[in-house]
Amino acid sequence: TRGSRATHCIEYADLGASYYRKYFYGKEHQNFFGVDERLGAVAVSLRREEKEKEGVSLQYSYRLILRTSELRTLRGSVLEEALPPTARPPTARGLSPKKLLEHVLPDLNLQGLRLASNSPKVPETLLKLDEQGVSFQRKVGVLYCRAGQGSEEEMYNNEGAGPPFQEFLELLGQHIQLRGFTKYRAQLDTKTDSTGTHSLYTTYQDYEIMFHVSTMLPYTPNNRQQLLRKRHIGNDIVTIIFQEPGAQPFTPRTIRSHFQHVFIIVRAHEPCTERTTYSVAVSRTKDIPLFGPPIPPGHCFPRTPAFRDFLLAKAINAENAAERSGKFHAMATRTRQEYLQDLARSHATTTSLEASSSRLPLLSLGAKRKERAKGAKACELQSAGALVWSVRARDGDRAAPELPCLLGISAEFLVLIEAKGKRVIFNCSCRDMLAWTYSDCGLDLYYGSGDYISVRLPDGQGDEVKDIVHRLQLVTRGCETRELTLLRNGLGQLGFQVDSEGFITDVERFTFAEKAGLQPGARLVRVCERALPGLSHAQTTELLRTAKKVTITMVPPDENGKPRRSFSELYVKSLQEKRRSDSPAREPPKLGGLGSESEGPCFGQLLGSLPSFMSFFLLPRPPLPSPVLSEAGESLEEEWDSISNLATACNSILEALSKEGEQQIPRLHHGWECPSRSLSEKVSHLESMLKKLQEDLQQEQAAKAALQAEVQSLRQNNQRLQQEQESAAARLSQVTRLLCGSPGQSL
Repeated sequence: TRGSRATHCIEYADLGASYYRKYFYGKEHQNFFGVDERLGAVAVSLRREEKEKEGVSLQYSYRLILRTSELRTLRGSVLEEALPPTARPPTARGLSPKKLLEHVLPDLNLQGLRLASNSPKVPETLLKLDEQGVSFQRKVGVLYCRAGQGSEEEMYNNEGAGPPFQEFLELLGQHIQLRGFTKYRAQLDTKTDSTGTHSLYTTYQDYEIMFHVSTMLPYTPNNRQQLLRKRHIGNDIVTIIFQEPGAQPFTPRTIRSHFQHVFIIVRAHEPCTERTTYSVAVSRTKDIPLFGPPIPPGHCFPRTPAFRDFLLAKAINAENAAERSGKFHAMATRTRQEYLQDLARSHATTTSLEASSSRLPLLSLGAKRKERAKGAKACELQSAGALVWSVRARDGDRAAPELPCLLGISAEFLVLIEAKGKRVIFNCSCRDMLAWTYSDCGLDLYYGSGDYISVRLPDGQGDEVKDIVHRLQLVTRGCETRELTLLRNGLGQLGFQVDSEGFITDVERFTFAEKAGLQPGARLVRVCERALPGLSHAQTTELLRTAKKVTITMVPPDENGKPRRSFSELYVKSLQEKRRSDSPAREPPKLGGLGSESEGPCFGQLLGSLPSFMSFFLLPRPPLPSPVLSEAGESLEEEWDSISNLATACNSILEALSKEGEQQIPRLHHGWECPSRSLSEKVSHLESMLKKLQEDLQQEQAAKAALQAEVQSLRQNNQRLQQEQESAAARLSQVTRLLCGSPGQSL
């Protein structure tokens, strides 16, 4: 459904199509139109922005869009600080448009560019041009093939749906009544029922999908062609062929249509049972590129929501890929050319690019690529998008082969993409990054529970290592490791203790270990050149006890002296805590008043919102582009411990008071000879104590309710962040495919 967690990447989508709408439309900017001898009609949009952050002086950035008849659009932004000193503007007004474009697009013919008119039609046309291929509505045909059938005519003439097909449709979408339907209708009649009374509709990620189901469209007796059905399904780019067991093998040669380009064949196995599965195959025209998600060879999908998500993503990606094929690509290119030619012909003034230079201060864009500004990289390293380096990578095993890869580090993820196969071979969240060890030409990156990968830069690019480290410092909570060589005392002891997870629990005073800088809370990631995740606790202890020369690589504790843990470890730890709290042997403490059935906040309730909770409430807000979690886990544990201790104390007091209420009067009579007035004072005092305790507990209950409401809000925020992370990974993958692909025509 819309807003659900994205399980599959949407491919062939122009993720920057809304760039003009978001950063230019309705804001002060300049547009230039003209004709280039090599590129044809072009349209350029320029804008200078002010950026002011807390504790940071005023900064300027410049945004630019270049549109040509090619369907790919050049979009980007540059910080003024990132420009070489020789290219920076001498005044606060910034560079002129002419100088800006000379630096950014040296191959573009600037003589033919003219300033756009102030007509309101200009930004509207540019919006249509940039969002030309953007649509979040899809229509998909569904044909029903019974056992023994195989031809198009047989499928169109199935009047009703059998139980296996009904079962499949229930999984695929929602059965809706067409009359009065107000959402996407895909050319179906929602007023007079001329196209049937019901249909199948669903949503996936941001897309609305209406299915043209053959058995739900009008059936015409004695008409083998069934034109009322075919005029809808035959005009759908993507068609799902559902086959019952025993249906003949499908071949697209049986389909007579010039518009159906992709067929997704779904065959049911053991339908209408608890063992129902589906096998999937795809048939596409030759000029349509491959699209995902990939189908595992020989795999059968169980009847689950995961299969539905797979099928919907496959159908959406199929249509997106088809739009990149020759026929559709030519149509889109022709439409784009007409837009650009109309802008250059009808909406350009006589003001040249040079004459417009003094009218609007535009940004100072850098000089030629060969000019590099000292310190300019610090600005681009602050980018939320991925920065990419060419490296050779291998996993922690020294014997593993090195692979040429692209290392990409965004504000949220670190990924390695194989250069040859263009596939992601490693990825992890920046929240999972623990530490790094770097040398002149490479790094070891530690993540998760202490595993690591090694990356090495090509010869002559050793300076790039510092940039990678700087980037890691900005977007992770990791730190540089320390390598220590430890000496033994006269008894052969090292003077410290380590637990099963590799954390240093105690360092004896005045030992060589303390002198070398080992601290409680430090984390071992290597012992005697061996990675700790590959060793059992017994092996680690034996190695430390018997090695002649003990060398360790450790991750120092954080600034509060707490051990550094990755988010994945915190997540697993929270699950374990939840299981313990749910165990019958250990009931959660109760925080309610006397006789109350309400329970204290369970740690599991915080699980869904763990990242946001830790980032925004337990840590000071860092001036970094991404949320960070290393020290949050311990703070969260302390808060939970305090709540648990309070609950336990309340229970103990209540239990003691209840017992005291039963035994107080006999004990008083036995021990004292006090008048009735003293006894009444004692009872009054006890009642006041109970009243105060109940008030405190009521306040605690109110605080618990507020906390639960906040946790619910945080859980929703966390789900949104996870969607943005997966969307960022999808964008990074697409950008990487462009970077790794064959170089396009130079501008």
